[in-house]
Parts: sequence; structure tokens; C-alpha cells
Amino acid sequence: MPSAARLARHRTIERRKSLPPGVQILLAATIVLLGAVVLFVGIGKVGPILAAAVRSIGGLASGVVVPSESPTPLPSGAISDAPVILAPNQAYTNNPSVSITLKVPGSVAGQTGYTCRLWVTLPNAEAVIATEVPVGATTQLKIPDVALTDGPNSFQASILGPGGESALSAPVTWILDTTKPSVKLTSPADGASASKDTVTVRGKTQADSAIRIANSANGAGTTTTADAAGAFTGTVAVAAGSNQITVNVTDPAGNTNSASVTVTRGTGQLGAVLTGTTYRFKVTALPKKVTFTVVVTGPDGHHVGGASAVFTITVPGLEPIVSGVFLTDSGGTSAFTTTIPAPAAPGTGTGLGVASVLVTLADGVTQTTARQGLTIQ
Repeated sequence: MPSAARLARHRTIERRKSLPPGVQILLAATIVLLGAVVLFVGIGKVGPILAAAVRSIGGLASGVVVPSESPTPLPSGAISDAPVILAPNQAYTNNPSVSITLKVPGSVAGQTGYTCRLWVTLPNAEAVIATEVPVGATTQLKIPDVALTDGPNSFQASILGPGGESALSAPVTWILDTTKPSVKLTSPADGASASKDTVTVRGKTQADSAIRIANSANGAGTTTTADAAGAFTGTVAVAAGSNQITVNVTDPAGNTNSASVTVTRGTGQLGAVLTGTTYRFKVTALPKKVTFTVVVTGPDGHHVGGASAVFTITVPGLEPIVSGVFLTDSGGTSAFTTTIPAPAAPGTGTGLGVASVLVTLADGVTQTTARQGLTIQ
């Protein structure tokens, strides 16, 4: 039994407070991990078990954090897929350079060590590298100011990286065209006549060109497009008289050219206009010489040459004066000069008279008459 002195020095043993719950869980997990290590060392599976345990402990200690998803880069030594060149809305251009847009694979977008090669193939030539640029941060890559050569320029693209060069993309072609399109009008002929209020214009130019047909005489116009063979047709209104019709052509590359014809529209009927050097006569001044002139216009609005004209002048108190047959010249004109005699009896012969002309075309059938009134005082 301990002595009284020894008992006096004795201290009561105090129970230590328990660890916090989080520390207890971490300590328990550590003990489990150590046991697992001892158990699996002999069977060669300590690596996977340890890794799983570490992930479990980390989760218990700090919670699970899910990282944001990002493109997975290509493994070292792998070759990228080919890019894709976006085709233009219009292959033809008259600009000496173009901007080319590509889509690069997502596995290389934003990665270092990758470039995009742009290849160009010209007619009767091998493909050569036009330019080479680094891939960008996104899958869309724009290459500006790519030079063109006259004619077709066929482009392909590839990705060059640590694993080598990808296959080439499908070809996309731009066509540099700086030549004005030819314009040939087949109808109507220049100087043609029209008897209707419209004319149909036909011609040929570069295929798929935009056509604008305009009449400067009345402001009328129409638009159309040349077909695959370059042929075009358009109808435009015409005014009476002379009409200058202009055809403006814009080819697919944006080059322009034009051609014009003049068309004359008549009334659609044979016409004649009669004039005289005088229409009033004084009886006291008779006899008097007078000339009557006729101008003949065909249904197409052109002056008619070779038409026959017979003039008749009728005045009060005198026998009618009838001319012989006169032919119109190339300007459609014919003239008859005669003398109005004095009346037989003084104080007579006053009143109204008529000068007329009968015009007959060379066919002997088509005729028209023109008249002018005369006054005898």
C-alpha cells in the first residue's frame, strides 16, 4: 500500500477531450489506408489502391471541385484532321486578292505548335504553298490578302503540327477576271424601225452576266440575266421618233461593258404632210406662182423614197389644176410648182380653195392623202 506521503503527491488523471469529428474521420481514413497498403504490397496493387484512397481522402478533406471542360489537344505524334475552306458566294472576282476563311479542327484550335498551310494550284501547274499562318484561338481562321493570278485559282489547306502534316482539304476555286465582257446585239439592227410601242432586244455576252436595257428617249428600262450560253432577251418600251437603246452588262466578276442601237418608231400608218409657199391669194395679184411640197413617212416612221405623188389644186372659178406623177426622193420629199391664174371675169373667183396630194407606195395599193386649205380674196 502506498505511503501517506506518496498519496499526497498523487494527481487525479483527467480524461482528454475527444478530437473534432473532421479530424477523427481523416485519422480513421489514414489508418484504413495504411492497412490497405500493408495488405496489397505483396500482391503488386498498392499503386491503384493508393491512388483511389488519396482521391477519397482529398474529397473528404476539401470536397470535390469539377474543372471546366476544354478541348482535348492531340496526343504527341498524332496527325490532325484536315481543315475546311469556306467557299465564296461568287467564285468570280476582279480583285487581285481575296480573304479566305477556314474551319480548323477543334483539337488544334488554340494549341501552340500548329500552323495552317494554304496551297494553290494554277492551270497546268503543281500545287505550291501560297502562305502559312499559325492556327488561332478559335476554330475559325481568316487569312487576308491572298494574291490571285488571272484565271482559276484552286486552293487547298492542311494542318502542320508535331505529328506531321494532315491531308489536304477539298479544293475551293476563285477566278480572277479583269476583262470587260463582250456585248453583241443581234436584234434590232441599228437604225431599224418599229411599228409597235415596244421592241425586243436580243444579244450575247458572258454567261450569267447581269443585263440592264435602257431607252434614253423615254426613260424606260428592264433587267435580265444572260443564260449559261451568254444569250439574253429583254423587251423595252419605245417612244415615237428616234430611240437610243443601250444595253449595259455586268459580268459575274463585276466588270462592265455596254452597246447601243437606235430604233425609230413610226405611227404604224403611211403618213404625208403637205405644205405650200403660200395659202392666201389676192385676186388682184393673180396670176401667182406657188409651190406645194409633200413629205411621206412610212408606217415604221422612216421617210419613204420612191412613192408617187399627184397634186391637185382647186380654186373658185377655175378648172382644177392636176399635176403629173412625181416620185419622192430618199428623204420622202416631192414638190410641185404651178401658177394660179387670174379669173376670167373681173370681180369673180374669190372664196376657198383646196390643195391636195395623193400618195401611193410602190406596191400600188397603200395610199394616203394630205390637204391644205387655200383662200382667194
